Amino acid sequence: MIDLVTLFNTYATTAGYGFAYGRKDIQNWELTANVTLSAGKSVIMLFPFIEEAEIDNSLIFKWNVSTQIWLGKKFDTSSLTGTFSQLDETEKQKYDRRLKGLRDSLATYIKAIFCAESELELIRFRLVREINQFDENLDFVAAEINFLADDS
Repeated sequence: MIDLVTLFNTYATTAGYGFAYGRKDIQNWELTANVTLSAGKSVIMLFPFIEEAEIDNSLIFKWNVSTQIWLGKKFDTSSLTGTFSQLDETEKQKYDRRLKGLRDSLATYIKAIFCAESELELIRFRLVREINQFDENLDFVAAEINFLADDS
């Protein structure tokens, strides 16, 4: 099977995003130590995979994989707002300033991966919002995805 972490990292880098991988309890450290957050920059956070084998005649032929991919941003680039994610913003302000754009960008990122990688088949894509996360107080759009990965 292909190296999924490297694959998602490569697509994040190509799109100009920072990248962090790991469990939620270490992502805070990853964000502060390994990702530079500045105006207009976004970060992809990839969480560990849960993999379930699909078996035929005692052989693994596919993996049913699930994970979460978060796309987050702290700083707006709009000259009209010039803001960064804060606790006192309303949900509507967060939506207008970051969350709508992040939703569209995350959908584009997922499409790029699954349209280009023939051994991967996306079977579920669910979006949720995760606001005011980590010490950096980032706003995220989080995708819970399931996909099939060919093991041949």
